[in-house]
Amino acid sequence: MVGEYAHRELRDGCDVIETVASNTDAIERVADPLLAADRVTFLGCGSSYWSGVVGRALLRDADVTAHVEYAPEFLYGSPPIAETDVAVGLSQSGETTETIRALETAADNGATTVAMTNTAGSTLAEIAEHTVVTPAGEERAVMATKSVDAIVTTLYLLADRIGGPAWRTALTAATDSVGAVIESDVSEVVPTLTDAERAYTLGTGAAYGLAGEAATKLGEAMLLHTTPLPTLEINHGPIANVADDVVIWYALDNAGTAVPDHVLDALEDAGARTVVVHPHGTTYDATATIELPESAATILPALKLTQRLAYAGAMELGYDPDNPPQLSKHVEIEGI
Repeated sequence: MVGEYAHRELRDGCDVIETVASNTDAIERVADPLLAADRVTFLGCGSSYWSGVVGRALLRDADVTAHVEYAPEFLYGSPPIAETDVAVGLSQSGETTETIRALETAADNGATTVAMTNTAGSTLAEIAEHTVVTPAGEERAVMATKSVDAIVTTLYLLADRIGGPAWRTALTAATDSVGAVIESDVSEVVPTLTDAERAYTLGTGAAYGLAGEAATKLGEAMLLHTTPLPTLEINHGPIANVADDVVIWYALDNAGTAVPDHVLDALEDAGARTVVVHPHGTTYDATATIELPESAATILPALKLTQRLAYAGAMELGYDPDNPPQLSKHVEIEGI
């Protein structure tokens, strides 16, 4: 059946979130090195990179100096890294060539290395000094869902352990809200997406990482050309050519500010069709809106919603999210 694995794994992710959230032992082995670090740098490609953007925001909220780099940019761009730094390689398969080489480069420069992967015994897990293996299990669909759920949940736990906002209670609540999101009605939004030729996704802080992951999912599953941007960056150039495009705004960090009216008014004037994903109890004047459950303090419900939209859009268009064209489950490159 077309989309069989993506359908199953999207739902399995709800159980994965609960499993990860209820077991803090896995993060204990990496918490102390991160606490002792002068700087933490997340490394990854694709969905793993955007998970790193989420991690950067969460660690900064915990007063940790954190950065994120695309693994190949780190490998070839020679950014500064020192013996007092920690480099965290993120990879579902643990076999992504650029991420492996980037983590090796960090180690060669004396940095402490950490791997977060879904695959025990993988190359990334073997070369790192400290490893967290997430319990997502085998993932067959190219459209990664439950492995991303596992990494993002782990990052919330890590931020909680290091001393940021107390996320454990929110993660417990998320196990109920993600299930509700999976079963929610998205029929109002899907036609807006399937009718689009281009889209933008917007967010701030951790929600910017979510916007990047949304662009990845819409591109993989729906073959929709999607550009992720920090929320206000849409005004610097892209606003000139958004007419008839879809703009999905994850308005998770802007309640009670002047940002919503400014963003939506500018996009409406430019002719864009707007979809706003917003917290419970808030309202927005947009082409379509999706209100998150009341307990949605983390980005996890919005993440599951995004996966649901990408899957539903792909199925409506007749595409197979299990096997998108030109893509594979992980990328290995000879000669790097």
